[in-house]
Amino acid sequence: MPFLALVHLRDLACAECGAPVASAGARSFIVDDAGDPVSFAENDVPAGLQVELCCANGHANLLYVPNEIGAEDTLRTPDDAPIGPDATMVA
Repeated sequence: MPFLALVHLRDLACAECGAPVASAGARSFIVDDAGDPVSFAENDVPAGLQVELCCANGHANLLYVPNEIGAEDTLRTPDDAPIGPDATMVA
């Protein structure tokens, strides 16, 4: 499982301004600060992550995997899944 997609279980709106961020069922990809996909060792996938997704107004929304958002192997992402904004990992 080298790459993970975040699965939005419900509609996500910005906590600061209320702008829509992602719809239920959308997938967001985890990228680094340079915008490159983050890979995980197949035998060392983290049990929990903190990620940030920004709304169109640039406000960062902090989410916790798996408490607030699900994650799956990107190979399992359906072709017709709506795509949400990319997420960056919080160190």
